[in-house]
Amino acid sequence: MVKVIRTAVVLIGMLTIGACSTLSQQEFGSSYSFETRQFDELRVDDFTPAPKQAMARAHFLASPEVVFAKLGDHENMNQWMPFINHEIKVDHSNSRTPGKSDVGTVRICDFAGDKLTESILYWEEGKSYAYTVLPGDANPALDHLGVITVEPDGKGGSLVSWRQYFEPKPWSLKGNVMPTMIGVVMNMALDNLVDEYGGEVL
Repeated sequence: MVKVIRTAVVLIGMLTIGACSTLSQQEFGSSYSFETRQFDELRVDDFTPAPKQAMARAHFLASPEVVFAKLGDHENMNQWMPFINHEIKVDHSNSRTPGKSDVGTVRICDFAGDKLTESILYWEEGKSYAYTVLPGDANPALDHLGVITVEPDGKGGSLVSWRQYFEPKPWSLKGNVMPTMIGVVMNMALDNLVDEYGGEVL
């Protein structure tokens, strides 16, 4: 019950943050609207047909290079991703770029008690990457794809769009609450980065 109450408080806080946003949709970029399923060379439909989507966005005062380096540093995701308080295992053995993050990199983390294995499916250094949670009992979704994009704001800062496409498992309790919870968690994560780099969750 404590977790439920805490989550509700966080959700209200995130909604308040979004309502107070000073960056307009036009400034963020109309090409990155909710309906968009292509980001430069990254075509969502090449990886998943899932219709459901959760999205979180943020404006950071740090440069795109700095922000992407942070978002793409899998080993240290626990510095900003909520509910992960352990070292994340990362395997680059099948990476397209041996020893470095790229397509084929796998990361394993314990997220709020669930062990999730995620594989990088798309990687454009400094701009965007996509990942999927591999099938398993702990995964509450089908056809999952996460997409993170980083673009310049034209003033030295960064605009980040984080989307997750999925189809909740209808027989899973976690799957049923996933559409709401996933957005809350993403906003919490981006808010942690605001504390580090300045800016705002949109």
